[in-house]
Amino acid sequence: MDMRQIEFFVAVAEQQNFTRAAELSHVSQPGLSASIRSLERELHAQLFHRTPRGVTLTPAGLVFLPHARRMLEDVAAVRREVQETVGNPGGRLRIGAERCLGDLVDLADLLATFHDLLPTVTLETLQAGAEVLAGALSRGDLDVVVLGETPRVSLTGLERIPLSVDGFEAVMAPDHPLAASDTVTLRQVAAYPLANLGPGWSARQIVDQAFADALLTPRTALSLNDLPTLFDVIRKGLAVAVVPVAVGGKLQATDLAHRPLDDVDLAWNVDVLLSLESPATARTFAGMFVPGMTLNDMRSDLAAP
Repeated sequence: MDMRQIEFFVAVAEQQNFTRAAELSHVSQPGLSASIRSLERELHAQLFHRTPRGVTLTPAGLVFLPHARRMLEDVAAVRREVQETVGNPGGRLRIGAERCLGDLVDLADLLATFHDLLPTVTLETLQAGAEVLAGALSRGDLDVVVLGETPRVSLTGLERIPLSVDGFEAVMAPDHPLAASDTVTLRQVAAYPLANLGPGWSARQIVDQAFADALLTPRTALSLNDLPTLFDVIRKGLAVAVVPVAVGGKLQATDLAHRPLDDVDLAWNVDVLLSLESPATARTFAGMFVPGMTLNDMRSDLAAP
């Protein structure tokens, strides 16, 4: 079927009359009738009861109508996005991202790629904690954000595009006592000074909750808002950190010891979020990410014999 057939179907359903629907659709009545019959053949269902006084929807037509309207809305949205993008829209795009996303997001590269695609769009960025970003998106102060989920972040009314699910690990200096073991526990980590990200970061909130659930009180020695300093502190043996694997995988941490946690199974879900008011340029930006499900499918294909 094609979208023109869907448009004709909705017009007839709303007007309950082929003649009026044809006039509104700027097509001849025989042409519209032929299109509806073709649609019914493709769906293997009769959509209308035809009577001398007009038409009414059959049970199948009643079921199909909301689907048809939704398809028309989706197509209209795509058309607007394409027209805005191809039409060199200008304006600005306000992007928010957590600062400590590790190797999951190369924000500078994304911004450069987007600028090459739409050079007339002014880019504005905000790096902040997950709660601040989600709140700004909900209020309309940002157009698209990338952040990690936590119980303290409300996704109500936001469109979520899952990007990645990551585990956690303990990171320490190579000569730290914990580095002598292949795995570590939260209780072992809690016995040493802990270097952590700032309280507003999603990964920090997940780690705090894990210690609380285990009835442990970590010896938080340092709270930092940038990864290079965090890794420097660890490198000097001043503290241990529990971070997402993607964060520990940063180039600055390759010389550190990385140990999996064997007593907890923590997950860090990172999403791209949009609001209902997000402009087409925001969706273009979001489309530059590979969703987690797609990425997993690609990995499976590569791993298949």
